[in-house]
Amino acid sequence: MADVQSQSSRPAMTTGKGMGIYAVCLVVLVVMINLCSHARIVSPFMAILGYLILGFALNRIVLRGLIEWHPVYNTLSNVSRAKLGMLLFWPLRYPVMFFQLLVSKHL
Repeated sequence: MADVQSQSSRPAMTTGKGMGIYAVCLVVLVVMINLCSHARIVSPFMAILGYLILGFALNRIVLRGLIEWHPVYNTLSNVSRAKLGMLLFWPLRYPVMFFQLLVSKHL
């Protein structure tokens, strides 16, 4: 009950704001990859760690703000599969999710 109340008190995430956060994360990822490959300042392990941290941040900020899980399909298997897929493949899955949300909103 407390979790539901805390979600209703914070401002809702808009699709545009989510897309902006995704774009910033994508730029940060490109800069990290560029630093790892050309400047040799950062080790490749740091780029992989940064990739996972950015995916985690997107899950916590954007996914939590945009997606409301239906009570019938809110099972451990469904939610963990969706969240792990978004975490590991975020550069590909978030644009698909934004497209689906925009189609759902406008059609």
